[in-house]
Formats: sequence, C-alpha cells, structure tokens
Amino acid sequence: MIRQRGFTLLEVMVAMAITALGLSATYYAVMQSVGVVDRLQQKTYAHWIALNQLTEMRLQQQVPEIGESDGDLEYADQRWIWRSKVSETGVDNLYRVDIEVSKENSPDDVVSDIVGFIGPPIVGSGRILPWSAEPAEEAQ
Repeated sequence: MIRQRGFTLLEVMVAMAITALGLSATYYAVMQSVGVVDRLQQKTYAHWIALNQLTEMRLQQQVPEIGESDGDLEYADQRWIWRSKVSETGVDNLYRVDIEVSKENSPDDVVSDIVGFIGPPIVGSGRILPWSAEPAEEAQ
C-alpha cells in the first residue's frame, strides 16, 4: 500500500481561514493606529494654534476686551477656526481666557481647547502696569 504525503484539502482550508483572520486583525490594528496618529496630529496642531492665540493676547499692551471673538487661519496646509472668550475672574486685574480650535469644515467639533489667564502686562522698562483704561503715569 502506498502512503501519500501532504495535506488534505480540509487542512489547507483551515490554515487559510486562520491566516485570513490573522491578516484581517493585523490590518484592523494598523488602520486603527493610523487613525490615532492622525487624530493626535490634529490635536497637536489645534493646541499650538490655541496657545499661539493666547500668547498673542498676552503680548498686547492693553486690557483685554471682555466678550467673545473668533478668527480663522491656515496652519499645516489646513484651515482652522478659533474662538476665544474673555471673562472676569473676580480677582482684580486678572482675566480668564477660554480658547477653542476646530477645523473649518466641521466648526462644531472642537479639536482642542485651553484655558489661560491674563494679568498685568510688563512693559519694556520692566515696570508692571496696572490694568486700566487710562495710560499709566510715568514715574518721575
């Protein structure tokens, strides 16, 4: 009697099914990682935009206006929208700033938001000016 060597059709089919499941799970994991990397990149860009807006507000040598403002810009070859809200904190000369950043094509989906505080500005001479609507008096 001649004994044949090799795999049966059933064994080959089972091996192919196991391989297909493994490859599909690997594909799913890779695609999920790509999505996570893209989302993290978007959040990083939006966070930088929010920090830049807060820094620009801090660098102005004037009292921030209480209320809301917004704007748009191009950053990293994408269009972004930012919204800021300045409010009082209950502490003299200290204002709270909330900034939200979203993509232009989905303005209701906030990608990143930050909260910052703005205090008295420091002028070139190193003196601290009080927040007021009046210009500071020069020290004699």
